[in-house]
Amino acid sequence: MKRKCFARIFAAAIFVLVAVAFLVPAATAADEIVFGILEPLSGPFKDIGDRYVNAVKFAVEQINKEGGLLGKKVVAAVEDDALKPDVAARKAKKLVLEDGAKFLMTGTGSHITLAMNTVAKKYKVINLTYGTEAANITGSEFIPYTFRACLNTDQHSAAVVEYIIKKYPQFKKYYIICQDYAFGREAADGFRKKFNKIKPEGARIVGEVFHPIACKDFAPYISAIMASEAEVVLSGNWGTDLRLLIKHGASMGWKAKLGNYFLNDPLILRDLGKEAMGFVGADSYMITIDSPKNKEFLAKWSEKYKDAPLEYRYPTLSMGRAYWAARFLAEAIKKAGTTDVEAVIKAWEGMSFETAWGEVTMRACDHQMISPGVAGEVVAKSEFFDFPYVGPATIIPAEDITTPPAETGNPRCK
Repeated sequence: MKRKCFARIFAAAIFVLVAVAFLVPAATAADEIVFGILEPLSGPFKDIGDRYVNAVKFAVEQINKEGGLLGKKVVAAVEDDALKPDVAARKAKKLVLEDGAKFLMTGTGSHITLAMNTVAKKYKVINLTYGTEAANITGSEFIPYTFRACLNTDQHSAAVVEYIIKKYPQFKKYYIICQDYAFGREAADGFRKKFNKIKPEGARIVGEVFHPIACKDFAPYISAIMASEAEVVLSGNWGTDLRLLIKHGASMGWKAKLGNYFLNDPLILRDLGKEAMGFVGADSYMITIDSPKNKEFLAKWSEKYKDAPLEYRYPTLSMGRAYWAARFLAEAIKKAGTTDVEAVIKAWEGMSFETAWGEVTMRACDHQMISPGVAGEVVAKSEFFDFPYVGPATIIPAEDITTPPAETGNPRCK
């Protein structure tokens, strides 16, 4: 009898322990809203992923300082996707099923966002991109669970071309060089479309080439550019591919003006120095924007990061827009008054939001952020760094860079 009694007590105790093990995480999860972040935290583009994660974590920290979201604490759950679609899909599934994330996000690699789409669609969670720009994400490959809170390739390319052509109408020969994957191909397409709409009389594109991502030797490409006598080179390159393109070009004596997506990276510009002088960068956000909201944002950032390493000292490169994207999502959740995904989708569609660079709107038909663009040139003296950096920012009106809904390739927009 004693043995049977002990066995029953032991079994009951095990049952209680197992039940508690399941109940405790559930109780914790009920008090939290999880933002699941996927970025390359290993490999040649690790520094890009690290900075994106830092920006979203800072946004989460600010949200929590302000009282959280819907009375709950926001938690950033981070995974390394190694910039590989199969890894990204697996890690996204883990963030949803194990970490309880209803909101996934990434900024690196359009192919990564497309891989995450499969998970978002299956588990009905939101997939936010604050940096992957291939136009087809909100165009032909659109799914209702995906939102983009950054420029797409059509907008970004248009901002670069708009700035250069309006300021330097004397240039007649243009050359396009981009990375050979979805984003690079669509960046080139965006350059072409905008150029053909506003090109000065006699101006033409004299060459176009695509190179493997993480290219080691740009010499053959630079030789072709120089042989074409191009006066302007347009590129969507980022990370090490941007740095080496400029470095190899300078070593070979090219004279063209570069117009690029991501030329506001202090790590790259410190390394390049005068080699990048006069080159044009464009994005939705730059630290050189002269607005009260941006100054307030920079003050908050500097309070925490004034003694940080160079790449974190200011919200440079893509950190600024990642921060505002996370805040945009938080406002959509707040507007919905719930974390129910369908309700958040409905609340976010057509919603406007004030950022450091002006008002943006989430277009309802394709979930593309409609936004002004920001452009600037690398100058010798900067108020932020002791090396050449992007100078005063020029705001380009949203209407000058926005693709009309009917031209997006998204059937919902026709």
